[in-house]
Amino acid sequence: MTQKPIEHVFHYDGLDIAAQEWGDPNGTPVLALHGWLDNCGSFAPLGVLLNKVRLIALDAPGHGLSSHRSADGTYNIWQDVAVIYAVAEQLGWSKFSLLGHSRGAMVCTLAAGTFPDRITHLALLDTFVPLVIESQEQPEQLARSILDRRKRHDRTARVYPSIEALLATRLGGVTPLSKLSAPYIVARGMEAVEGGYRWRSDEKLKIASEIKLTSESVKSFVKRITCPILLLLSDIERINRCYGMEAFANDISVREIKGGHHFHMEEQVSDVASELDHFL
Repeated sequence: MTQKPIEHVFHYDGLDIAAQEWGDPNGTPVLALHGWLDNCGSFAPLGVLLNKVRLIALDAPGHGLSSHRSADGTYNIWQDVAVIYAVAEQLGWSKFSLLGHSRGAMVCTLAAGTFPDRITHLALLDTFVPLVIESQEQPEQLARSILDRRKRHDRTARVYPSIEALLATRLGGVTPLSKLSAPYIVARGMEAVEGGYRWRSDEKLKIASEIKLTSESVKSFVKRITCPILLLLSDIERINRCYGMEAFANDISVREIKGGHHFHMEEQVSDVASELDHFL
């Protein structure tokens, strides 16, 4: 098993897609996608534990060492489905498994529904489907995105005087990291600049999405998935965020591994790895 990750760079639509690889070069092929404002370093703790798996974790566009989209570019989650497809083509993988955490899990679910003949297993960490809104809410969503983009126009990433100050921004917030998990994401997600340190991630990732999928749209993706699905939740109550979509999955197992949102990087990582080994 490879302990130190192998670095990769793939290409899609003029973008460089950075990635790291762990595991058995002849093992089960698995593409992994991280959560919002994280990077592929979030899979490092799992990468050294999984058995008989070739794990390639991507930095999604705008994250980690991958390219940012153009000034007028957007970061709607379905755009990353094409990134997954392009990377698999460059790897020569006709069939492969997907592993996603949080936002990455949403993308992986859409990818499995888009190309059901390519995906053999779908492993999801703490999230199943995207946030849905109904059709009558779409105009307000678009207005929110346009106004948000205008407000953030030309805004540059904040510079922090120290790594500790930068780290503090991820120890709180919507999906806080713990002191145990943060170093993996910080190491790949920051860069030194004049005056201190800043996050590499694209500021446009913080702009509200232009369009969100409706419940009927998401249901259509879920019903097209033919592979088995394993959904690991840090709290079984998070099943409420699935909008009942688990009822439309052909083959889904839901299990709880009690912990924080980044439980795949923390004290529970061995339990998560054991579940994934058995599933994959």
